[in-house]
Amino acid sequence: MIYIAIGSNLGDRHQNLERAIGLLKKRYFPNLHSSKILETEAIVPEGAPSEWSTPYLNMLVWGQCDIEPYELLRALQRIESEIGRPEVRDKWAPRIIDLDIILWDGISMNEPELKIPHHELQNRPFWLQLLKEAMQAKLVGIVNITPDSFSDGGLYNSPINAITRALELAQDGANIIELGAQSTRPGATLIGHRDEIDLLRPVLDGLAGSGINLSVDSFEPEVIDMILRNYDDVKWINDVRGDLSKRTLSVIAEKGLDIVTMHSLAIPADKNICISDAAPPIETIMNWAKLKIEFLMGCGFHLDKIIVDPGIGFSKNPAQDIALLKEAGKLKRLGCRTMIGHSRKSFISSFSYSEAKDRDIETLAISDYLNDKTDYLRVHNIKDHVKFFRARGVVG
Repeated sequence: MIYIAIGSNLGDRHQNLERAIGLLKKRYFPNLHSSKILETEAIVPEGAPSEWSTPYLNMLVWGQCDIEPYELLRALQRIESEIGRPEVRDKWAPRIIDLDIILWDGISMNEPELKIPHHELQNRPFWLQLLKEAMQAKLVGIVNITPDSFSDGGLYNSPINAITRALELAQDGANIIELGAQSTRPGATLIGHRDEIDLLRPVLDGLAGSGINLSVDSFEPEVIDMILRNYDDVKWINDVRGDLSKRTLSVIAEKGLDIVTMHSLAIPADKNICISDAAPPIETIMNWAKLKIEFLMGCGFHLDKIIVDPGIGFSKNPAQDIALLKEAGKLKRLGCRTMIGHSRKSFISSFSYSEAKDRDIETLAISDYLNDKTDYLRVHNIKDHVKFFRARGVVG
């Protein structure tokens, strides 16, 4: 991941930021993410002209692209020039736009013209604040439109209940809502694509135009085909079985959706089918993920459109699940985004007597550990997560 700071304290500051973001998206980062905007005092030397003290608007953007560091530096300089920043200027003078590479995962440089991490990173508390927030996991809210899911089966299997729940989760602070009409719990019955479509379609219709970003959990090509033809609100397809055909995957990629690929040896989950103990679980998952990413890129997905889920609770025993969670941060070495779905899962019963529906406190404790180790936390209880992380941020 590449993190770029954008600042402006001259002219129409908001418009300057928007123009820089637009050019970055158009030319280099099609899947660019943005932080909130902070207004800060200008940093100027003693005795500087008073007009230099105009406050800055600062923000971060981040994403992935196939470009070398010096090539990106030159690209940022060209964008600055296009927006109106002069090539010759006083160091501390007001700036119509300022673009700085402040961090680049896996890269460290200490050259006269380019230092990564940025040499002033530790001296810019607003950069550190925005960077910390950018690196925190986003929340994926779960809506199971099923009669038999393991912790909330039957609660949302009517269209009105599912729509209401999705709207509640979005209001609570979910970044994306995942809809699933096929239960994958141990012993679940596979319902087939026609019944799955019948369950999904009224919910998708009810959420159309709501502005909520949706993910659909499905491994049926016919279901995915229907979604791609009819619903622009769906941004992700979550392939929990991990065996979609190259044709189906290529169409998903062509439509510009993200693909979530989850590790599993059996769907529905089967407690008797687990990965081998011959190697550490993280090694098994990393090897699987590398092959899966290579295959997905061959289907047309760019690395920044791929999300890897190690499949907590699927084809692992409780000890393997816990070992994976402890080393979840290593998955970031894959270079793509990652998601952990640990919410209320059965491994929690190895250290807690709570029933599945009552495991939110245990889930939240694990989420706190995972917060800076993954990109997405897939959880049932969004409201308590948002409240917890807001309070956690107050005390650091």
